[in-house]
Amino acid sequence: GAAGTSVGSRFKGHTKRGGRKITNQHRQYCIVGHTNEHRTSRICSACYRPVSLMTAKRIKNGSIKNVRLHGAVQCRYKHCPRYKSGRQTQGRDANSAINIATAGASSLLSVNSTTLPPFRP
Repeated sequence: GAAGTSVGSRFKGHTKRGGRKITNQHRQYCIVGHTNEHRTSRICSACYRPVSLMTAKRIKNGSIKNVRLHGAVQCRYKHCPRYKSGRQTQGRDANSAINIATAGASSLLSVNSTTLPPFRP
């Protein structure tokens, strides 16, 4: 049949890889944990304070304008370890990946399966 082949979707001919099916396949080999990605791209992975998008100056039509760079985030908290070391700018995906790993590990290791307070919805 057509079950699991995404018939009628924009990914025609490709199998669906999500939800219960992939979870059950992975459980055969390891422990599987689901992580809520709430706020993972909005907080610093070193100090758990809000981050902002990096800005840059561009010349457009002869005038200088500040534009946001959507691929990088910057922590502006003065007591952040990353800020103190001069490495307050980090890629948005790398920062989110570290936060997702931290949220997942804290959920797996906690007694009642709750994440750290910055990641709770």
